Amino acid sequence: MIDWREAGEHMGTIDLRKLEGDEIVIHYGGSLSSVDAYTFANSLLALSDAIRSLNSLVDPGQVIEIRLEAVGQGSFRARIKRFKKGLGGFFSRAPENAFWALFGALVLQPITPPKEGTVTTVLDDRVEIRTGDDLIIIPRSAYNNLPAAKASPEVQRNIKKAFEVIESDDAITNFGVTQKIDDAVPLVQIPREDFTKYTAAEIPTINPEKQRIRYERGRLVVNKLWLRNVDRKWSFEWNGVPISATVKDNDFTYLIKKRKVSILSGDALDVELSFVQNYDENLSVYVNDHYTYVVEKVFGKIDQDSG
Repeated sequence: MIDWREAGEHMGTIDLRKLEGDEIVIHYGGSLSSVDAYTFANSLLALSDAIRSLNSLVDPGQVIEIRLEAVGQGSFRARIKRFKKGLGGFFSRAPENAFWALFGALVLQPITPPKEGTVTTVLDDRVEIRTGDDLIIIPRSAYNNLPAAKASPEVQRNIKKAFEVIESDDAITNFGVTQKIDDAVPLVQIPREDFTKYTAAEIPTINPEKQRIRYERGRLVVNKLWLRNVDRKWSFEWNGVPISATVKDNDFTYLIKKRKVSILSGDALDVELSFVQNYDENLSVYVNDHYTYVVEKVFGKIDQDSG
């Protein structure tokens, strides 16, 4: 496989049929020793939500479980495996084996828009998209599902969220998707300079009848905070789950700017948190939209000894 980002202006050949079976590897490139652990966790959380939403489009009658199976190369390569819940074992039918190819095609979309001179050849088992010397090969079943995946607000919102997380960490220089944990070069690789094509993407609208806004008072543990830019999302832990949230309490942020309140990583805050929930027809439940967390009010710091 050509490392086209290092080889020059041409992409070369990306054969997404290599992304087969039940697992995929997510690659984070850069200064691996200094990548923030919460960047890793929050990005994987958003990608997992995108994968679950994508699965509900491809196979709405089947609930899946996603497990982090292994971590490699400086703890910033993660192998994710899909499991069927219930009887039947692993996915085996041909359309299901193309699931990761569909995910790879989605990841490629923002940096491979249709160009003049692009030739698309539809064959029985695959689709070949050629622009000059560049060639992308997609399994036919993945290509057929691509329009619906691109139109899914949940899928696109979570992919955008994942790139917002990694863009906020200067140590991440590229993002990739590949088949094996020890692949020398990711099959799909996105350089940092292209991250804005994902973070600036417009998200398809969600049917408001399938949304609701929730407000909850709770305890947030600060993992990463931004004192110089309070408009930037902070990283928290809420009920043991890493989240990112905008702090909208102007009184609280004013006190921070004036250095009248000291907040450090590890401090716990008593807050009112708002977020959007979207109805998942596959699960028949409302699911938190991790992109929408907002700290509406900070009531104060919580004494660590009080729990």
